[in-house]
Amino acid sequence: MKINKSTIQELIIEGKTEKAIEMLLTLVGKYDMEIHNSSIMLASRYSSLKKDKMRGVISDSEAKLNENRINFALTQMLTDVKTSWEIGESPIQNENERSKKTILFLAANPQDTQPIRLDKEIREIEEGLRRSEKREVFKLVQKWAVRIPDLRRAFLDEKPNIIHFSGHGSSYGRIILEDEIGNSKEIPPKAIGNLFSLFKDDIECVLLNACYSESQAQEIAKYIPFVIGMNDAIPDRAAIEFSSAFYDAIGNGKDIEFAFRLAQISIELLDITGDDIPVLIMK
Repeated sequence: MKINKSTIQELIIEGKTEKAIEMLLTLVGKYDMEIHNSSIMLASRYSSLKKDKMRGVISDSEAKLNENRINFALTQMLTDVKTSWEIGESPIQNENERSKKTILFLAANPQDTQPIRLDKEIREIEEGLRRSEKREVFKLVQKWAVRIPDLRRAFLDEKPNIIHFSGHGSSYGRIILEDEIGNSKEIPPKAIGNLFSLFKDDIECVLLNACYSESQAQEIAKYIPFVIGMNDAIPDRAAIEFSSAFYDAIGNGKDIEFAFRLAQISIELLDITGDDIPVLIMK
């Protein structure tokens, strides 16, 4: 399916708000980062609305009103989208997309956890890849408010080569996703390792940018060549700087070991704590 301004407008008219936002993110991610950043905030608003509806904390009429407001904001955003912008234009372009390495960005910040700057982290990653020498080699796919079903579906649909999880980790060494109503759902290390074992042929690297994630990184590393986890609670600023520098290096053709070390040094150069928290585990 072609993704362009007209396609997104049709989805809005059909009431398919979530799909329209997803396509807008994909389209403007290629052409305009300023609109893309605004689209991320709109996606977050819609995700929060879905959670409120599932929890029953707002009435149907309130939910409809809020969805109409989001659709209005989406329509306003489309006025800045040029009709010439399009993705999926030709078989040649589709073949080029298939040949790219896919970076799958998974984000979760459950409503019963402390808010963290996931939006800032993805902006830094996108900017690093956009300006990099090898930017045409990579495709960045984003999944927000990730639940367990979203995890397996993203793996199956996107066939990622690099997986980046950004969010919270428990002191017991478990990454935290969201449950059906947006609260915390801890993932057992052995279970996450078993999941990655099924996709080991495609995945080259996993980055768990979450506190205390080293034990899960160890499980994943039984099957994946390069896995990065955190051996302690990592400050938000250090986590963002690590991601930014890591993908700056990856986007410029450096290998995983070089990118990891550069990311550590980048934290150190800022003179903030946390450069010794990321751990690289190699199979």
